Amino acid sequence: MPTGRHVSLSGKHWQITPQDSGTSRTLAINSNISQVLAQVLINREVNTTAEIDAFISPKLNLLTNPYDIPDMEKAARRVLLAKEKGEKVAVYGDYDVDGVTGTSIALLALRDLGIDAIYYIPHRYTEGYGLNEGAIKKLADDGVKLIITVDCGISNIKEVAYAASLGLDVIITDHHIAQKKLPPAYAIVNPKLIDYDHRSRELSGAGVAFKFAWGLYRTAGIMDSTNLMSMLDLAGLGTIADVVPLLDENRVLAIYGLKALNDCKRIGLQKLIETANIKKRITASHVNFALAPRINSAGRLEHASLSVELLISTDPLKAGNLALELSRINSRRQKIGSKIQQEAFSMIDGSAKSIILCGQSWNPGVIGIVASQVVDRYYRPTVLIGVNEGVGRGSARSIDGLNIFEVLSTCSDLFTDFGGHKKAAGFEVDEKNIPVLIKRLTERIEETMNDADLIPKLEIDCVLEPKQVNMNLASELELLAPYGEDNPAPTFASDNLKLVDMRRVGDGSHLKARFTDGTLTLDTIAFSFGHLADKLQLGDSYDLAYNLEVNEFNGYESAQPKLVDVRPA
Repeated sequence: MPTGRHVSLSGKHWQITPQDSGTSRTLAINSNISQVLAQVLINREVNTTAEIDAFISPKLNLLTNPYDIPDMEKAARRVLLAKEKGEKVAVYGDYDVDGVTGTSIALLALRDLGIDAIYYIPHRYTEGYGLNEGAIKKLADDGVKLIITVDCGISNIKEVAYAASLGLDVIITDHHIAQKKLPPAYAIVNPKLIDYDHRSRELSGAGVAFKFAWGLYRTAGIMDSTNLMSMLDLAGLGTIADVVPLLDENRVLAIYGLKALNDCKRIGLQKLIETANIKKRITASHVNFALAPRINSAGRLEHASLSVELLISTDPLKAGNLALELSRINSRRQKIGSKIQQEAFSMIDGSAKSIILCGQSWNPGVIGIVASQVVDRYYRPTVLIGVNEGVGRGSARSIDGLNIFEVLSTCSDLFTDFGGHKKAAGFEVDEKNIPVLIKRLTERIEETMNDADLIPKLEIDCVLEPKQVNMNLASELELLAPYGEDNPAPTFASDNLKLVDMRRVGDGSHLKARFTDGTLTLDTIAFSFGHLADKLQLGDSYDLAYNLEVNEFNGYESAQPKLVDVRPA
């Protein structure tokens, strides 16, 4: 099979990962796995039998000491001092799934320790992301003496100083990239501040909150881990929903979080699962496409407190009503998103190296989703700005090879608020500064990227013969799940197969196709590939790129190649 510039029907260039047959054969024998699975693991830099065992069967003891994160013990001791002094404590969280689950973890742990704790999440539109002085003043007036942030705070230098001027201590727990100057907080618990390579560095906000709860229990001398373990469902939910690498500690939290979700004891999540009509074993896909959007929808269109109340509720009736409300809000969010998507797509010519669009009254809680959809279709760094009452709120999404956080940082003088990661970021800007922002971002991206960067790549793990595509391999590959950032579903290729049958299925947007090498036939499914029916010709030969899954239908399981791309043989 060609490995270089042969372009597929989707316009992607396939890149076959170099194969290490000697090492994969040895690892397969030593770890009692197939050579295909061994090669896939090598591609993910899992290169020893010990690493394979830790990846395939991770144990909770792979989670490192919470005190490894700077200021963890100092922060925990301050919280216990608040308990001793009878001080009121506020958990100040973010409004997305990561923030909401992390807020719930911190709140439950504090209350479990007998601390007078409340929570506060800012309104996305009227207050924006992170700490704000109005909220701090309100909390101070309510008698709060200690604020603990979750999934925010690392960039709030001025606001933390303001809290100190009112006599409030602030503990920041966050996972976002820290600027050179840090807020004058009592303690900053952020794994990004670990000054060496560490398994905790890429934790989500919920993951940091879980470690914080662990640090609290340990500092309080509580050895019984029952209550901490009961929070794994929330930690796993936040980790999977946030765009963090599903490796190291994140993989542990994701796997054990999914186990907890499938053995669900949390009333609110039980009701949400029922409302989402999930009846099979819950996977990362269910989290990303059914549970997380519902939890997120409150913060996008209403207020994230609805989601926090769902997650901490112990009342089945209240939880059921909240779950239904979140589903209704999510349906409304989908309609708003479709409208913005249509407007955005109509404004794109696709010839530039970036897509930067501005729309009046675009909902700032929805544009991030649309920005991701633009990237998926056009493979360009994308920035969407929704303007409302003179204020622009933007969401940025990137492609491989461009750190969008760094690009936006070059324009930080224009922002009134700003934060994010290398692949996704958000900001707030005065409407009058939007034209110069667009000009500077466009120029910066033009300087940074070349034409080759704008051609999407498809990484192929290895090439398979049709006889290798079977249930044994499909079942074995499930050991690699859950899939996500830095642990994508393995992609395989098979070359020179003749198309013998195809038909559109579902609403016509999907495709079922059969290919043969003359001896064996592959029955494939291609979701959202119905348009390929107009490009493929029966009798012609093609190279296929696909994920391999276990398909269950009427109680019968089969190995199902799920096409992700096709190109002429």
